[in-house]
Amino acid sequence: MQITDGNRAPNLLPVTLILSVVLWLFTMTGGKDIFVQEVLGAAYDSQAEHFLRGDVGVDAAASAHESMIVNGKVRMYFGPFPALLRIPLNFIYSAGHGKWSRISGFCAGLIALFAFAGLVKTALRSSPLLPRARNWVGNACVIGFALGSPLLLLLGNLSIYDEAIIWGMAWSIAALYFAWRSRITEGAALTRSLLAFSFCAGAALLSRTTFGAPFLLITPVLAICLFHRQPIRNITALLLPLGAALVFYLFLSYARFGDFSGMNMRYNVNPVQREFAVKHGLFRIERVPYSFADYFFLRSPKLQREAPFLQAERQSYDHETLYVMPFTETYSSVFWSSPWILLGAVIGVAMLLRGEGADGVDRAIAAIFLLQVLAILSFMGLAQRYVAELFPFLTFAFLIFLRRGKIAFQLRYLLIGLVVVSVVINSLTTVSWLVEADMNVPEATRMKWNQFLGRTSQG
Repeated sequence: MQITDGNRAPNLLPVTLILSVVLWLFTMTGGKDIFVQEVLGAAYDSQAEHFLRGDVGVDAAASAHESMIVNGKVRMYFGPFPALLRIPLNFIYSAGHGKWSRISGFCAGLIALFAFAGLVKTALRSSPLLPRARNWVGNACVIGFALGSPLLLLLGNLSIYDEAIIWGMAWSIAALYFAWRSRITEGAALTRSLLAFSFCAGAALLSRTTFGAPFLLITPVLAICLFHRQPIRNITALLLPLGAALVFYLFLSYARFGDFSGMNMRYNVNPVQREFAVKHGLFRIERVPYSFADYFFLRSPKLQREAPFLQAERQSYDHETLYVMPFTETYSSVFWSSPWILLGAVIGVAMLLRGEGADGVDRAIAAIFLLQVLAILSFMGLAQRYVAELFPFLTFAFLIFLRRGKIAFQLRYLLIGLVVVSVVINSLTTVSWLVEADMNVPEATRMKWNQFLGRTSQG
């Protein structure tokens, strides 16, 4: 392996732009279905209207079976960011009321894609790889993230559930990018990176708590590194936006539920979920090994004769006291849907444990993201969309792997091959899930997918 210029970054922009077009076509079912009424998507519009009236409630018809009833008033537990986004959107184009989910989700997808590309570019900039190898590895990683990750599923069904998750994921990856940048910049560039990190972390918190909470712990870690780097200016930039978001989050939680938890299942209108959470707990550490097996290993693709040729379906997973439903909605484990990032993450974790090319700050950040992984593994439900919660940790560990160019160079062909496998399996199983199993996909969208696949029925 030849050592090359350590300041030359790979050129990822053309591939990232092409992938943006591909994701637009995928999200909009061919590019034209832009304003679509997704399942409970209007709940965010209703929440936005209530915010403008100084109220934290939501219309019962808008949130329907995902409502919380607190002292006779309707509340919803989803993060407020998608609702806040609806305020200017509905002001600009009122005819889009209740139909913004796809535009909202696509914007989140772009943020996630470009942030991930920025992370890969920054990690490979200092890698001792030849320019051609950097470009191949970097572009393969970006393709893998776009088409071989949960991003594809989230963009394929932007119901109330997935819209919140994709925004949480997007802001989380963006916050990680600026945190990474803050480690390698100085002066005004450092201040800008810290300010951007704080904003993105705050937006992640307001999108989905489980994505934002890790950054509340990462912030003090970054602050410790600033005491000799213009501390007053930089710590102010680091704390202000995130602090404001945290205060707003706590105020909103208290106004909604009378406490600061952000979600109290005893108010849930769904009696099955309410009684299970009260009796067995929303989060339990005993679930971790079972969930780990489900998300990482147990769910392999199944062949079928008709397009899309790989079948995705719910599978029985009956642990009565562990999970609220007797089945899992994990249709493809990370081992099959995203083996490219799993390979790099495993090697990255080994490097962190050995202290190879990593310092105490790296290990602290990884440990914090690991807490997020444990939280989702201890949750009372199992679903493919929750795999997105694993990606901040997997992404960070993967970056450690990329930064050590020697191993990345040795495994470059294997990594590229795994990206191809990921794209094929993840794309086909995701389409199968959207067409055959996902009850939250609008019927018109399902029919278009069937027409595209050349199927005469819905399978």
